[in-house]
Amino acid sequence: MRTRLAALLALVAFVWSVAAAADTGFLIDTGQLAAELRQGKVRLIDAENIESFQRAHLPGAAHLPYLDLEDAEENAKNGQPAFAQLAASKFAALGLTRASDVVVYDSGDGRAASAVWYMLRYLGHEKVRILDGGFRKWLKEGRALTQEAPKLAKAIYVPKARTDWAVKSADLAGSKALLVDARSLAEYAGKESGGARQSGHMLGAKSFPWTQLAGDLATFKSPEAMKKSLAAAGITPDKEIVTYCNGGLGRSTYLLAALTLLGYEKVKVYPGSWIEWASDPARPIER
Repeated sequence: MRTRLAALLALVAFVWSVAAAADTGFLIDTGQLAAELRQGKVRLIDAENIESFQRAHLPGAAHLPYLDLEDAEENAKNGQPAFAQLAASKFAALGLTRASDVVVYDSGDGRAASAVWYMLRYLGHEKVRILDGGFRKWLKEGRALTQEAPKLAKAIYVPKARTDWAVKSADLAGSKALLVDARSLAEYAGKESGGARQSGHMLGAKSFPWTQLAGDLATFKSPEAMKKSLAAAGITPDKEIVTYCNGGLGRSTYLLAALTLLGYEKVKVYPGSWIEWASDPARPIER
């Protein structure tokens, strides 16, 4: 009897440890979101382009295309994700304050949503979640949609920027951090420039296209599947990791979100990413 009890307790402890290893706190499923919307608890942000938003969106969703948050000048100047006051003004225009309970969504692949999620967190926003499966899953389940844009009253958004998130180009030259390139293999190999001054990748960077972690009707694959892919690439929780893509928002922030979900604690995004790095011909690149 004691042996069986001990085995049962061990099993419970194992299951608890696996569950605790993955922080799902920033993901919300469609059913939970529907319930919270009925209670008027959350504010929605649609992070896709204007054409997608006008075609159909979730009722009550405000629109903020994630690329509107890119700030190349600020990236190049001091390595911050954006000029905090400018980014804050965009959220204030949506009627948000830093205390708002926000859910951001995109088509479902997670790139756009992760960018807005990341930027809000950079500004010190605590209550921000990503809709798991996004618009794609919401639509498949036959839930309500609209083409009507909400009437928004401008609010006051006071940012509390996390300046320690800065990753500057100069810091990366001698850094021991594992650089993870979230772009396509063609961009990594130098066959496509993505609009940058040069093509290729950062010296010593590991190619890990963000799509390797993308789910079907979920924003991410299962934790087990993601861990397997990351381990095979040598991207493990003990390492200091810096992700980058082309402009710093989207693919690199998607990887940050995925790794955060798995409990990785030493991950940052390089805000300037490839466009900023490749702008200086003196910096080393590989193809």
